[in-house]
Amino acid sequence: MTARVVTTPGPEQRLRRDPSPAARPVQRLPVDLVRVVLGLAILGVGFLIARRGELPVFERNVFLLLNGLPATVFPVVWVVMQLGNVVAVPVLATAALAYRRLALPDRLRLARDLLVSGLAAYVAADLVKSVVQRERPVGLVGEVNFPEGPVAGLGFVSGHSAVAAALATAAVPYLTRRGRRVVWTLAWSVGLARIYVGAHLPLDVVGGLAGGWAIGSLVHWVFGVPRRHVEPDRVRRLLDRFGLPVRDLRPADVVARSSHPFEAVDADGQRLYVKFLEPDRAERDWLHRLWRLLAARDVKDADAVAPLGQQAEHEAVAAMTARERGVRTPRVLLARGTGREAVVVQEHVTARGLDALPPEELTPGLLARVWAQVARLHAARVAHHDLVAGSVLVDAEGRAWLVDFGNALTGADDDALAGDVAELMASVAVRLDPAVVAGTAIAGLGREAVGAALPRLAPLALTSATRAELRGHRDRLDRLRDEVRRRLDLPDPDRPEFGPPGVAARLAVAAGSALALVAVPLLGGAAPLLESVEHGGWRWVGAALALAVLARAATAAAALLTVERRLALGRTFGASMAAEGASLLHGRPGWRRSAARYLERAGVLPDAAARAVARFVAVAVVAAVLVAVGTSVMALVEGELTDWRVPDAFADAVAVGLAAWVLVLTGQWLARRRDPAEEPAHRVRDALRELFRRGPEGTAWRRGAQLGWAVLGVLLEAAVLVAALHAVGGPVPLLVTAAVYGVLHMLWWLVPETGVPGAADVALLLVLTALGAPLAAACAAVLVFRLVTFWGPALTGTLLTARADHPLGT
Repeated sequence: MTARVVTTPGPEQRLRRDPSPAARPVQRLPVDLVRVVLGLAILGVGFLIARRGELPVFERNVFLLLNGLPATVFPVVWVVMQLGNVVAVPVLATAALAYRRLALPDRLRLARDLLVSGLAAYVAADLVKSVVQRERPVGLVGEVNFPEGPVAGLGFVSGHSAVAAALATAAVPYLTRRGRRVVWTLAWSVGLARIYVGAHLPLDVVGGLAGGWAIGSLVHWVFGVPRRHVEPDRVRRLLDRFGLPVRDLRPADVVARSSHPFEAVDADGQRLYVKFLEPDRAERDWLHRLWRLLAARDVKDADAVAPLGQQAEHEAVAAMTARERGVRTPRVLLARGTGREAVVVQEHVTARGLDALPPEELTPGLLARVWAQVARLHAARVAHHDLVAGSVLVDAEGRAWLVDFGNALTGADDDALAGDVAELMASVAVRLDPAVVAGTAIAGLGREAVGAALPRLAPLALTSATRAELRGHRDRLDRLRDEVRRRLDLPDPDRPEFGPPGVAARLAVAAGSALALVAVPLLGGAAPLLESVEHGGWRWVGAALALAVLARAATAAAALLTVERRLALGRTFGASMAAEGASLLHGRPGWRRSAARYLERAGVLPDAAARAVARFVAVAVVAAVLVAVGTSVMALVEGELTDWRVPDAFADAVAVGLAAWVLVLTGQWLARRRDPAEEPAHRVRDALRELFRRGPEGTAWRRGAQLGWAVLGVLLEAAVLVAALHAVGGPVPLLVTAAVYGVLHMLWWLVPETGVPGAADVALLLVLTALGAPLAAACAAVLVFRLVTFWGPALTGTLLTARADHPLGT
């Protein structure tokens, strides 16, 4: 097989491309979905505020400031404002077809994206207006200046702003940096113009811009966006500026996502590889980085936000460091940059990528040489951070080269090094028998290094290139994990968590749950329950939901500190919901086992995982005691815990709650009979003693941080209850609400049976009515609180667990 020229490819998602701008590949960026979610979240917050029917003072002042601008600016404002008119959508789409600076395929894509985004935003804005029914400024402010004449209709959201934002979002991937700034300036100008002419309030504009942003981002995710193109002349001028004139500069026959590769020949006839960097990289997007951090607690391109010249120099330093320590990698000839562009120039290597070799050439001997290079790299404490098969070259003599150090990290920790091993194993396992991959890796790197890489053999921990390849070989990653565990004698974390509970257990728990979820809240009557949500109360329900998410995130952050291993906040958040689902059928032991199994899937051995869960429970108990005592003392000092009365519907509530409680406990007892294995109780006691015992250096900080997050989680849950009471008009003081919830929360941790569905719901109901809340309002508050803090997460976790054996661990 003839060798092909392979140069240093860019990180992730390697797609073969034609250098001509007419054939730029289309790519889907997951960060577009993040933008959709964030845009909808902003729109949702605006929705809740607008539904109140009141005008905040700040919003009124901003409106009066902009609406009071002089009439002389109206002609300019009117012209800009037309960019948000629905008529502008087909006009701009037609103009895109005539935009000669783009190749015809890109012009067609741009016209399509503008047309779909603009029309969708227009329709969506009308739909939101019909639901919210917010008045125009004239109905809320009174004195309004109308340069264009009075405006009738509904206010939230601004249709012009939504259309303008959708059009700007649709156009962004096809424009230069300056062009992107211009279109977004125009989009915001459209919104400000609508305020100036008295048509919309500031909240209407913000909601419209957020909705349009979300719609445009969704269109990009559905259709994809083209990869940017760089002209060779631009690269040649930069090389000339840095004192390295070249000839025969042309795009290289490789593919890259975050760089633009070129080939060239210098004045001495030496062939070069030129890697061009520009600021328009997905990795530089802060939303992309936030998503990676939450999903996998790993931003592989940590240097991507640095100035481009610094990025080029960083790559050169990492490559030269590896070369000095014996790693076979091309020499670096130049690494320089400016604020807008940079280049890394290396010697040319005639070789084939490991991803281009046929399976018969991927011999154990070749893999042994590859792992030897990886061992040298890691001995120098350099983490490649993108060690896929395409980052390994094999020359005509069968020697292995490591290339592409753009994301490399010098002085790397063990987790970063383990990520390299996992990445290369997964990437090669797509092309070769996983048993051979695991065997050669263990022989070349040792059992400890491969064992440390095991938790990183999970889709979210891998690069997008490897994930894309694994979609066509979904069994390879599972087989690779199984093979590593078999060779290292590790237990399978995907073994069944629980024995079959039986039909009777399921029916009992389902009946008790339904009774607690439906009958307890209805003790105050169905009609009064629905009427208890006052006008404007839905915003407090939204606040309760947001606080519940924050409370669970704080609890997940506390869980992250129970082990030394890096765990992702997003996946730990999901695992906590799965544990709540397990607790429905298996009680607190099921919760502990589900949480421990999540840690096992993250690479923690079973005994260590059980001890980590015990530490979490111990810290949760201490946090509950601290909150209960602290809030109760403050409430007593303020004299707010003295006014109690006999709870309303006491007998009925106790009867319904007791029935639900007995049914759930009976179901859990039946399930436990079939699956008697249970965590020893002494582990939590040992963890409590260990919590107050002096440990190694750094332990006190970790324990303090974990306790702080746990306390914050309890306080946020208390705030959820406060928000739920406000939503339904329950007249219970904030401090008293926090105090009684702190005491109940402590009781649920100390005596887990008291937190079982039925008992927990009735306890909350009785306490709230005893503190003076009307029965209907208390029932509604309990329903809202339990839905967002327990029932919603538990049911979601149950569905996630039922969908796959290990949806959250991998």
